[in-house]
Amino acid sequence: MAGPIIDCHVHPEAGELRPELVARAERLGVGRLCLSSLGREWSYQPTPEACAQGNDDVAGLMRRYPGLVLGFCYLNPAYPEQARSELRRGVEELGMVGLKLWVATTADDPRVFPLVEQAIAYRIPVLQHAWHKITGNLPHESEPRHVAALARRYPEADIIMAHVGGNWRLGTAAIRDCPNVRVDTSGSIMDLGLVEHAVAELGAARVLFGSDAHGVDLAAALGKVLAADLDQADRALVLGGNMQALLDRRRS
Repeated sequence: MAGPIIDCHVHPEAGELRPELVARAERLGVGRLCLSSLGREWSYQPTPEACAQGNDDVAGLMRRYPGLVLGFCYLNPAYPEQARSELRRGVEELGMVGLKLWVATTADDPRVFPLVEQAIAYRIPVLQHAWHKITGNLPHESEPRHVAALARRYPEADIIMAHVGGNWRLGTAAIRDCPNVRVDTSGSIMDLGLVEHAVAELGAARVLFGSDAHGVDLAAALGKVLAADLDQADRALVLGGNMQALLDRRRS
């Protein structure tokens, strides 16, 4: 590869990175971890204060591990004014390079729109959780169709749909015609064929390596990409080239 392996989807644990995760990243050649906090207690409806604390935790890890940790600003769109202010702080003061949205609202909720517009202005990617569950989603949890609706409203936005939408065949079908949506490979480690399917359906330039560590073992998540039946050029794009291209778009 020309550049480092970049994991586009990592979370701290209670505001910290385990030393063994840092050591494992070094051993595996993962040179950058895109880190977003979901709060120290992982509330589905975090307060603005909890989001700010989580972002401060990530900023501290950015300072402790310069070059390794890149921060994504976590927000709850249900608090519109505070979320807009926190995104400004995250990008302009803390030096964060992306926006993270989880399950407080669906991706196509109008309260999300001003945040996406800010992300477009900063030219930073939006990492949006999405999952289609046969047992039923959480009350405001996005499915791939919600991500597709947001992408069509804002074709200039750079959106990363996490987990290939959970149900990855449904997920790729939902966003196939949205060229501004990329997917990350995080989620279950037992999805034989996920990476090959995503590359075949979307093209290698729209697939990013993500682990969802600490929740998933970094080595197992990376192995899913290394073991995939891809040519060398496509694998290099998935492992880091695509995410680096997004990072290079950021405005100071």
